[in-house]
Amino acid sequence: MSKTFFEKYKTSEVTNTRSVINTPSAFTRENFFHIQEAGYLKSLKPHLSRRSGLASYLFFIVLSGSGTVTYRQPPAAAKNKQDAAARDSVFPGKRDGNPADTIAAAHAGDCFFLDCSGEYTHISTENDPWELLWIHFYGPQAAAYYSCFRERENWHFRSGHLAELTASIQNIIRYHEEPTDDTDLLTAQQIVTILTLVCTGSDDKNEPLSDKLKNILHYLDEHYTEKISLDSLAELFFISKYYLSREFKKQFGTTVIQYILARKISHAKELLRYSTSSIEEISRLCGVEDASYFNKIFKKMEGCTASEYRRRW
Repeated sequence: MSKTFFEKYKTSEVTNTRSVINTPSAFTRENFFHIQEAGYLKSLKPHLSRRSGLASYLFFIVLSGSGTVTYRQPPAAAKNKQDAAARDSVFPGKRDGNPADTIAAAHAGDCFFLDCSGEYTHISTENDPWELLWIHFYGPQAAAYYSCFRERENWHFRSGHLAELTASIQNIIRYHEEPTDDTDLLTAQQIVTILTLVCTGSDDKNEPLSDKLKNILHYLDEHYTEKISLDSLAELFFISKYYLSREFKKQFGTTVIQYILARKISHAKELLRYSTSSIEEISRLCGVEDASYFNKIFKKMEGCTASEYRRRW
């Protein structure tokens, strides 16, 4: 296997190639997001790249042209129900003979975010060679960000933040072409920006549903101290409770019940800090009649009892 993630392209295969390879310090590797490789290329003809088993995450953007990407998820990810559902969906591609492989047609504006411990291949079309901008990166929180991303998106998606994503990768390349004492920190900042944008900014959202979910969220913010169930929400907003549960988690990264509990606890923390109300009274004001249950939930979410929290703050 080549030491670089993308093979060394022949002059006849690409034009305007630009790439940087990074070997971070032990401190940076342990504590910060860092790139392993970043670059840009414009293909002149098809060139197949195949990788697997890398401790790396790959994010790339198709700037122009078209191609094909095949991805086989790592075994651990393939067992995840969310990944399985995404794999079976009509977007972004189709499954071939191997049920763990998904094939996606890539076009200008498409983004790809892959866990490279799985196997992937990519190749541009012959009649419309593609232009790519990419980063291979890693860091102590990379897996957590990727998990958050996959709960919301498929590995092949389109983003409403394409200009910002492109600028961030270009900045990373520039930082490593002209390194300074701040290169590692600036690179980590740009990677966090990229991860935040890809986790929050696809442009294929169902807008009517998105508006309805925002209305439901507003309703929960206004009525979280009341008794609320999935059934009552579904009836109030004319939506299947199963669909609501799935889409709410996808949109906001938490379940309806977890969101309500978090709002109750946040309100309780305000009362604990800025009022002299007893724990029992605060429990009732937050919509929890059983004070012992309130204390149990509070400790589970905050790591300390309500009384301890009040003393600390």
